[in-house]
Amino acid sequence: MNLPQVISGQPSYLLWLVAGMFCLFLNLLVFEPTIAALGIAAIITAIAALSINSFGIQLLIWSILSVALAVILRGMVPRESHDLDPPTEAEVSVGIPRGGMGEVAYEGTLWSARCQVSDVAIAAGQTVCVVGRQDNTLLVMPTPYAGSNAVNRTA
Repeated sequence: MNLPQVISGQPSYLLWLVAGMFCLFLNLLVFEPTIAALGIAAIITAIAALSINSFGIQLLIWSILSVALAVILRGMVPRESHDLDPPTEAEVSVGIPRGGMGEVAYEGTLWSARCQVSDVAIAAGQTVCVVGRQDNTLLVMPTPYAGSNAVNRTA
């Protein structure tokens, strides 16, 4: 006896149930709401197959449920919020000389900082944009990138 004969000899509700359980198990390995929707729809179709003998109608039920559940489950997946991103601005506490180090207040803590552009000096009290970090030193850029008195290019 080969596999197609074994499968064709099983009641359709059992095949739907096995397919649904397989999809739900696969969803445990690779979280994807669409796979879960296919599995849940197959299990519901298995229940419907107990009273509906037509495979075409079973397939239609599974198709409609799969699409509807995929849309619903996709809407339940949280999206990234920009409100949760760390702040990118800091205030200069100790002025940053050209090519040198200073200090900035960032997230309530004083950090060593240097300007990413080496020929720019930033005065104390100015707001800067945090663009990176090297070890315990923040890399900053002045927020008014050009044409402002906050940036002293001659110091």
